[in-house]
Amino acid sequence: MAERTKGQQTEAELKAAARRLLVSRSYAEIKVTDITSEAGKAAGVFYRYFTDKDALLRALAADFDEALHAVVVKHVGEQHTLATVEDVRAHVEAFWTAYERYLPERRGILQASMLSSEFQRFHHGLRDRLVDVWADHIAATPAQADLPADRARMSALAVVCLLESFCYSQFAEDGTAKDAAAAIETLTALIATGLLGTPPRRGGRARARS
Repeated sequence: MAERTKGQQTEAELKAAARRLLVSRSYAEIKVTDITSEAGKAAGVFYRYFTDKDALLRALAADFDEALHAVVVKHVGEQHTLATVEDVRAHVEAFWTAYERYLPERRGILQASMLSSEFQRFHHGLRDRLVDVWADHIAATPAQADLPADRARMSALAVVCLLESFCYSQFAEDGTAKDAAAAIETLTALIATGLLGTPPRRGGRARARS
């Protein structure tokens, strides 16, 4: 990997500072001076890289969007299906891992979507892409073979909303989930039962994440 230039390093430090602040504070509360103070930079340095804090969040959102696919592929592979409980568990673990790793971005985008139509569109677009993936998987699942396309998409929307809301509740207090394995297994049981009609065997636990 090529060594970062001083400018790239400073930009990365500003992004990292914003991510730290987004874990404990709302997006509306954070000021540019908070970000520069957290990064240990003079206030004017910020504007060499970003026009305002919305521009910084857009940059974080772009980084997140690019990295999300890599996280999913690492957990479920390029050619993944949704035919077994283990398939469901792998997809749940991928979502959980991405949510945890990019919690600051997700919280910032969600909060900004309540203030800005631009971020509202981005948030909806992100959800729509996830729904598309789940809808394709559901439509290809033998247990759902006779499900019309609009119903497959509705089921996918229900799954994605469940994942988003549940993960948000687990990380909302301080950015740390108390029992990740139990949370993943709970989600797996609900989704596998609903989509496959096959609950996990009793006592099953999610695999440890790398």
